[in-house]
Amino acid sequence: MKRRVVFSECGLYRYLLEHDFGGTGPVISLGMVNPSKADGEKNDPTMTKVDGFAMRMGASKVLVWNLCALINKDVKALAIAADPIGPENDAYIAKAINGADIHIVAWGPLSKLPKPLRTRWHAVVDVLNEAGAKPMCWGTAPDGQPRHPLMLAYATPLVPWDAPFPIRRLAEQEGT
Repeated sequence: MKRRVVFSECGLYRYLLEHDFGGTGPVISLGMVNPSKADGEKNDPTMTKVDGFAMRMGASKVLVWNLCALINKDVKALAIAADPIGPENDAYIAKAINGADIHIVAWGPLSKLPKPLRTRWHAVVDVLNEAGAKPMCWGTAPDGQPRHPLMLAYATPLVPWDAPFPIRRLAEQEGT
């Protein structure tokens, strides 16, 4: 497997993590909450699970992006960061979507995020829509958000993900 990672110049943000398995299978774009310590040389438990899902799907490559690009194992640390999202994050999300055949969202329930970041997914949905994504997920949490892969069985099927209210309802009211 070849690994590639895109960090910010300051080293605080990981914008993209790419695992290239070779072959001719589909390219998967996968969005989660924030990067932990996985990089171009080592995996963390979540990336080990993501690789397992990707290989079982016959993927040639997986491109991982996050709602918030700040590197920190503890999602609560995002609450005190000056900029937990990162200035180039949305551009890299769009790039990952444009370079993929399958678009998976997997950030988990919003209750785990600091309150100021619980609406971040709205902006990400806009990026996904503008990039032409057709989001899939491994089911949804009770709040309608896409489940995180870490504790899921590999047999968990992908299903289409529709943004829960208010995004979906607002789009319907505007006639889009």
